[in-house]
Amino acid sequence: MDGGAWGFDGLPPKVWEEYEKLSREGALPKEIDRGRDRYFKFLFGTPERKFLLLDFLNTTLTLMKYEPLEDIALVDRELSPRILGGKGSRLDLIGRAVSGRVVDLELQKRDKGNFVQRALYNSATILSRQLNEGDNYRKLRQTIFVGLVDFPMFDGPKWRWDFVLGNMETGKVLTADLLLIFVEMGKLNAQLNELRRQVRAGRLDPRDLTTRLALWGGYIGNRGVDVVTRVADPVFRKVMETERDYWGDSRNRFLQLLEERAERDRYSDLQDAREEGEAIGEARGEARGEARGIIKGKLETARSMLADGMTPDLISKFTGLPIAEIEALRGK
Repeated sequence: MDGGAWGFDGLPPKVWEEYEKLSREGALPKEIDRGRDRYFKFLFGTPERKFLLLDFLNTTLTLMKYEPLEDIALVDRELSPRILGGKGSRLDLIGRAVSGRVVDLELQKRDKGNFVQRALYNSATILSRQLNEGDNYRKLRQTIFVGLVDFPMFDGPKWRWDFVLGNMETGKVLTADLLLIFVEMGKLNAQLNELRRQVRAGRLDPRDLTTRLALWGGYIGNRGVDVVTRVADPVFRKVMETERDYWGDSRNRFLQLLEERAERDRYSDLQDAREEGEAIGEARGEARGEARGIIKGKLETARSMLADGMTPDLISKFTGLPIAEIEALRGK
């Protein structure tokens, strides 16, 4: 089998050799990271498992009192197909419903400080691209951004949020044609503990929408897999079957290793750059402080020389200070 059989044409021979070596040594990752790009796309981004994506999206929309999607056609929005370059923990999936509504699903593991801005930019871009030149604005359909995040975005224990354009004072909604939804997976621990108690008591109901969204978030965020495996539900049984198929292929474990390595290198480079910047700033600060000290000393010398009756011209030659600056010291 060659590297092209993976669907990753162009991988260097050295990378293939490393895969074979690590496979022989049993050194490939043992634990799957469900928040990785490749697995997330494997789970949600294929036509044969489109019903899993629909289940997640419709659970989210229905729970938040929005109209569910009738069906969805997948559109791949991978920004770069080169796994070695890596795009970190972000994955974009776009789906277009038969009604024309568009959903942009993104997963973000680390807080880069601009997720809200990116959500707005992507959503506005998708909304604007619905129209061709000469089209009527009435053709615009709802654009929905769904962000699964593994870091805290908002204060408080609340873990699911929806935002539309509206008036803060009156609460009046202008339009829900631009809908932003965020699910904070990192805040699900309390919810998942309650679901564990329900499982032990034999009363967990996966049809409950809050429960169902917590199961999805707990699974993708790697925190509630133990609960999902015990849920008697055909969708989540298919999820676990999909995971076994994926993780049973050692090539996928190797590709996860490459993603992890690329991410570590990227954050290491960022840390090095930050530390270098801090060192440069510190050095510049010290230099500025030293320069200020030298100037202060010269001014004190000039003031003493003036008091001794020396002329500004002579003082300027001795200290290097401008004559005007020396003149300004008179009387101070």
